[in-house]
Amino acid sequence: MGDTNISRRSGLGIVAVLGRALPASIVANLPMFALMLVPQLMRSRAGSETLLAIGTVLYLALITVALLTTPRVTARVAPIEGWSPSTANATVRRIFQTRSGAFWLRIGEWFVLFALAQGAGLLIAELLPYVTDNPRFGSPGESRWVLHYRNYVVQAVAVYVFSCVSFAWLGVRFRALAPEVISNPTVLRSAPMQSNN
Repeated sequence: MGDTNISRRSGLGIVAVLGRALPASIVANLPMFALMLVPQLMRSRAGSETLLAIGTVLYLALITVALLTTPRVTARVAPIEGWSPSTANATVRRIFQTRSGAFWLRIGEWFVLFALAQGAGLLIAELLPYVTDNPRFGSPGESRWVLHYRNYVVQAVAVYVFSCVSFAWLGVRFRALAPEVISNPTVLRSAPMQSNN
């Protein structure tokens, strides 16, 4: 009910805000997409274990960056009271301090959506395999696998878009709490461990 009231005060419903936040997230996280388009860094059968380890570290780092910048990205395209590019991260910290239950609920929602993005990638990989056995394996210069890059790109695009949905959703959900948290300046002193959703 609280989120509904906030949406009314902000003038935009959650779907409308998500419609603004998703394209912004897709643009903001293009470095992640660029990494995902390099199969040698993302799949061991396309490269090597060493390259996969490097790619995994980079991927995790870019996920962390996306999580940290999502509030500012959302605030840039859908600002409201307490939710501007310069205040969004501070507002998220206040949500964590004053409404820890709501904070972790939103993190949980992000995790589920992000996991579904990976699941979508696995499903596409089953339907459109990005590698197959190389019938000429064993001959000089021939690798064990044949990479089908077009199929790999389809998988990467799906995972990336759904991942950006998860980041945008997280920003939208934090944004919904911003006016309520900001409008109650005593909440830090009166309810440091409040966990209402």
